[in-house]
Amino acid sequence: MRIISFWIPISISSIILHTLPVYNQCLSYQQSLLLAFRNDLIYDDTSSIKIAGWNQSVDCCEWGGISCDTDGHVTRLDLNSDYLSGAINDSSTLFRLQFLHSLNLAYNALDFEFTAGFGNLTQLTYLNLSNTNFHAQFSLVTSLVTLDLSSTSATLNIENPDPRFFLIQNLYLDNNINILTHDWAGVISSFLPDLRVISMQSCNLSGPLDASLAKLKHLSVILLDENTFSSEIPDSFADLKNLTVLSLQGCNLSGTIPYKIFQVPTLKMIDFSNNVMLQGPLPEMSGALDLQNLVLSNTRVGVGGKLPDSIGSLTMLSRIELSDCEFSGPIPDSMQNLTFLEYLDLSFNHFTGSLPSFQLSKNHLISVYLKQNSLSGRIPSSNWEGFDKLEYLDLADNSFTGTFPESFLTLKSLQTLNLSNNSFSGKPNESMVNVSSYQLDTLDLSSNKFEGSIPGFIFKLAAISTLTLSANKFTGRVDLHMFGNLKELYGLDLSYNNLTVSVEENKSSAVIASLSKLNTLKLVSCKMQQIPDLKNQSSLRMLDLSDNQLSGEIPNWIWEVGNGYLRSLNLSHNMFSTLQQPYAFPFLLDILDLHSNHLEGDIPVPSQRVYILDYSSNNFTSSIPVDFGSLLTSTIFFSISNNQLVGTIPQSICKARNLDILDLSNNSLSGTLPSCLLAETTKTLRVLNIRGNNLTGNVLDVFPETCHLQTLDLNGNHLQGPLPRSLVGCKNLMVMDLGHNNIMDTFPCWLSSLPNLRVFVIRANRFHGNITCLGSNTINILQIIDIASNGFSGVLPPTLFTSFKGIIGKFNDTQTHLYFKHPANQAIYYQDSVFLVFKGTGREVEKILSIFTSIDFSNNSFQGSIPVTLGDLKLLKLVNFSHNALTGPLPASVGKLTDLESLDLSVNKLSGSIPQELASLSFLSVFNLSYNELSGRIPRGSQFQTFSELSFMGNEGLCGVPLNKSCNNNATSESPTTDKDGTFDVYVSIGLGFFVGFVMIVGPLALSRRWRTWFSNHIDDLLAKVTKTKAHANTFIDSNNASTNLNVNTYDKMASSSLT
Repeated sequence: MRIISFWIPISISSIILHTLPVYNQCLSYQQSLLLAFRNDLIYDDTSSIKIAGWNQSVDCCEWGGISCDTDGHVTRLDLNSDYLSGAINDSSTLFRLQFLHSLNLAYNALDFEFTAGFGNLTQLTYLNLSNTNFHAQFSLVTSLVTLDLSSTSATLNIENPDPRFFLIQNLYLDNNINILTHDWAGVISSFLPDLRVISMQSCNLSGPLDASLAKLKHLSVILLDENTFSSEIPDSFADLKNLTVLSLQGCNLSGTIPYKIFQVPTLKMIDFSNNVMLQGPLPEMSGALDLQNLVLSNTRVGVGGKLPDSIGSLTMLSRIELSDCEFSGPIPDSMQNLTFLEYLDLSFNHFTGSLPSFQLSKNHLISVYLKQNSLSGRIPSSNWEGFDKLEYLDLADNSFTGTFPESFLTLKSLQTLNLSNNSFSGKPNESMVNVSSYQLDTLDLSSNKFEGSIPGFIFKLAAISTLTLSANKFTGRVDLHMFGNLKELYGLDLSYNNLTVSVEENKSSAVIASLSKLNTLKLVSCKMQQIPDLKNQSSLRMLDLSDNQLSGEIPNWIWEVGNGYLRSLNLSHNMFSTLQQPYAFPFLLDILDLHSNHLEGDIPVPSQRVYILDYSSNNFTSSIPVDFGSLLTSTIFFSISNNQLVGTIPQSICKARNLDILDLSNNSLSGTLPSCLLAETTKTLRVLNIRGNNLTGNVLDVFPETCHLQTLDLNGNHLQGPLPRSLVGCKNLMVMDLGHNNIMDTFPCWLSSLPNLRVFVIRANRFHGNITCLGSNTINILQIIDIASNGFSGVLPPTLFTSFKGIIGKFNDTQTHLYFKHPANQAIYYQDSVFLVFKGTGREVEKILSIFTSIDFSNNSFQGSIPVTLGDLKLLKLVNFSHNALTGPLPASVGKLTDLESLDLSVNKLSGSIPQELASLSFLSVFNLSYNELSGRIPRGSQFQTFSELSFMGNEGLCGVPLNKSCNNNATSESPTTDKDGTFDVYVSIGLGFFVGFVMIVGPLALSRRWRTWFSNHIDDLLAKVTKTKAHANTFIDSNNASTNLNVNTYDKMASSSLT
């Protein structure tokens, strides 16, 4: 009843206002003024509906945009958005319409040259000039109550305001940057005591949010979005007893939301969204009982707490936007009490647990967005019955389980259903007949575990426009003609199932042609052996048939699909061998991906518009055409890696000024690096990969100060000269790999000037000198350093490893891979890789985890001891110091490297014992201490039992398992010692043994003739055997020594081979 009583008077007054002019005709001079005003303007008879319809034969009070009083005076002129242009000056007849109460000329291209004429409109209470070309100093009128100068260039001096300014109650100045005061809040609060509405969105206001606005006791609406206040929210806003709307979206607010704000009983709308520094926890909200809209998206109000249960007490809530707020814990059950809820967005948070029932709001709920949380459990079908107004339901990127909720397909208003990236499973009901979602136009079931054939209800969704079933476990044979009844189909994706998509030519061609709206077709990994006939698909813009069994020629008609307007084509991971001649790529083709086929011959010439071009992993054998770079002026990604290209890199490549990624790796390109490629192209280029070619010459020292490179990979060429010092300008560089070249230089101490460097590889070059500077410069996030197989020498500085903050763990981040992804297009993607000797074998690591850490100093001439600070690198996974001349003990601190997987210290001069602490390294799978000077008992531990004797051979002083050398009873892991105090006991034992032997042999000889005869007959044979055995023993010893030397040499060659 309250709502009815509120609207009935308004409706009656509206009827009176519009019917009275029928009985009181427009005064003729008023009509003449209006016509004269129209004649000063430029308008279009078709578009300017209101003013073009002013007919002199009709009473002017009935003209479009006109209202009159009972005396026939024009009181309202509303030409909003009427496509008007022209100039209005002070002589305009507009300013002679002295009875105007309301003037609205908004959203027209009108120029106001002067504004003094507004002073003649003494009865004007409402003036809206927003979105016009108003650029003058504004002069106010006496009685003005509402002023809207939004999105104009008006100059409003509120520092010394006109006294007539004081009467304004509603002030709209959005998108106006000509407000001539910094103390705008103080001036407004002082000179506008009756202000009800203030809207100054995007006005370039700055400084702290002033609490003086709280002096305006009548203030009801505050709209200050998109300014830069950089302050906390004043508590004093809660003192505004009439406050209904408080919107501070995108104002760089910080701190927490004051508790008192949610206790204002009149508040109907709160919008603090897009303030990423606004912190949680969210206060209790039980006081704002009239709150209808709660908008806090893209803040951190969820940090440190759950969504309060008190949200359920705000029973008038109709709109909740809390996306990307970092909430955790369950969605409060109290939200089931929100009976007026229409819009719910809790996406991009960390909510857990099951999904509450919203049955009490089923008569109002229109949109539900719960995407990208950690919600789980089954969704009872009964919980979603009867939601007849529900249009959008997005549950994607969670962990929901169970079968497909059939009630979703009974929702009559449902337009979008997104269940992708969950764990739904089972076979959707094939016999489902009650499909009443006649308006469903988007269905996304991708990345679940649905099984069986494609469910029959799919083909009953007559309004379906976008159908995505990819990445499930659907099976069976599917022919494209089965989708013939889905006439509204715009996008179809059946990729990555266990389907076999076939094409019956006698059926499919005509049926596919009937899908006249089809724009996107993705049939990736569908076991296709034939390209469907798409010649007549005039609307097709994106076609992906990658990872199938297609072979032979790429038909030339495919370039005419979509009437020549095809924008994206992906035929990668097939077995195509050639392109059918003649062919012409569509002019509008943006994406062409032909990688991983068997294409051969000359490089196909692309259209100049293409911005993603991938020819990698084919059999192209030609050179790169001289003018090829001129065709890449729009290209952002170009890869032709893993082919057999010959010749040089053409200078024209430097004309491709929009390139982000250039990958020419693993070909047979020769010649030198073009100077312009390093000096000019790197100003925009993010990835340059030319590894595995035959390039020669120097890497020129011409990198610009504005270098944008993130990855530089020149590994495996024949490049010479010093390492360019100008690389210090590449501040974004993350991966620098120049291994396996002939670069001659000292260690680049300027590495510390590259704050984002994570991977540094100069393996197998001709670097020399010491690396002392590494001990004094901090390299924050370096995680892989490989300087093996060079000529480095000197000692390892004691502070060497304290500089590797990224491996110590102070700068470690989440477990992601190193890659480049274009910020505006995720299809532009490059995965970094690096060649490492890992676990004894050289291999290319194609996905470099940001938590993978490695240090390889092997095959150099380093001397001195291993710094104990090595043990501080707690994230280290691989250490290789082999083939150096390191001395001293093996630091016990290495036992603190609990993540260590590979440790190779072989072929050095390390001495002392193996620390017992190493036996506790449970992840250690490669361990090599061979050919050092270690001694003592090998520590015992579960992990050490897995290593063979090869890990310890060549250390004469070591004993114990797994060596075939037992330790004496007194041997310890510290050293196989001898008992010096037992020397006398040894001599006693020898003497006693001699005496017993003498008695046993000489005694029988003296007392027995038979024994003397036997001894005489056999002594010669015995001596002969002893002599022969000794000779054999000498031969064995010499042979064993030779074998040992051979083993050492063989190991050296093996290790050197693996290093290079």
